[in-house]
Amino acid sequence: MQANIQRQLVMLELIPTAPRRVTANMLTDMLHNRGYEVGLRTVQRELKAMYDMGLFGLALDERCKPFGWSIAACWRGLNLTLMDQHMALGLHILKRNAQQLLPPESIEQLTPYFERADQVLANDPNNPWLYWACRVAQLPEPYPFTYVESDPETLKTVQYALLHKRQIACQIERVIKGKRYWIDYQPVNPEGIKISDGVALLAFTVGTTHVTRYAKPINLLRNVRLLDSAAITRDDFDIGRSAQASEGALIDIELLFTPSASFILRGVRLSDNQTIEQVTDGRYLVKATVKDTPKLRTWLWNINDKVEVMAPIKLRSYFIGLIHKMNTRYQNAATDLVAPVS
Repeated sequence: MQANIQRQLVMLELIPTAPRRVTANMLTDMLHNRGYEVGLRTVQRELKAMYDMGLFGLALDERCKPFGWSIAACWRGLNLTLMDQHMALGLHILKRNAQQLLPPESIEQLTPYFERADQVLANDPNNPWLYWACRVAQLPEPYPFTYVESDPETLKTVQYALLHKRQIACQIERVIKGKRYWIDYQPVNPEGIKISDGVALLAFTVGTTHVTRYAKPINLLRNVRLLDSAAITRDDFDIGRSAQASEGALIDIELLFTPSASFILRGVRLSDNQTIEQVTDGRYLVKATVKDTPKLRTWLWNINDKVEVMAPIKLRSYFIGLIHKMNTRYQNAATDLVAPVS
């Protein structure tokens, strides 16, 4: 029994994808070359049985004899009928992010599987995988503003260019001396798409010799046109590092947190060498070696009522300057609001 199954799996591997085809006689010879002693009648019978099951994408061409066998071009190896709960849950989660993470061609091919996955999960209201799907999600940061969504056609063109390594031409919005302009760029070499805080960013280079990499939200691109020329790619591209600001210098930071700061309550870490101790006034002194990045400074500013930067002096002076500017601005605004009318 096990030998028969092994032979049938090998036979499926030998059947080409349409429009190419193979006859039962040819399959018998190929199996003989693989060391399987099997007759033509057995091969014909097993092909017919697998075809009738409809599980393996087998297609039969009966237009002329000998009949030709192939694997349907649309067959992708996933079976809708036999989809289990684990596969259904995985496809359900993928569907949530497919629009930005997958090219349109892939979404089109996977749509029947997405639909079948939803059916499998919904078949039983007490299904633990359905329970999981409804209660586990990765949600975007709840900012008090919304982003302008990318034009669907623009996104499709950019995705197609990236998938097929093609150059594009487009206009990119830039702010120059306080004014907004749409600047023509051609050719543009798409290198990657990164989703950051819910925004799709295109990483790219411009021209044929310019090595500087850029990253722009796709919604800031317009009049995107696909070019016939191949994109210029470089082996040193890293999607994890694309669209990042400068990495920043390493600094030894010292921070004083209030006991109610979420950083303390959640027990998170700034680095592997972080130390933490409670000082006499009840606050917590945190020491760590970190990179001085804009993201770090933004985070510290957002929690400025819960933290005091003690070191390094340069970073402490930066926040002192910010607080002074803010204090001056609000004091001046308050003075203007209450100024007597002459």
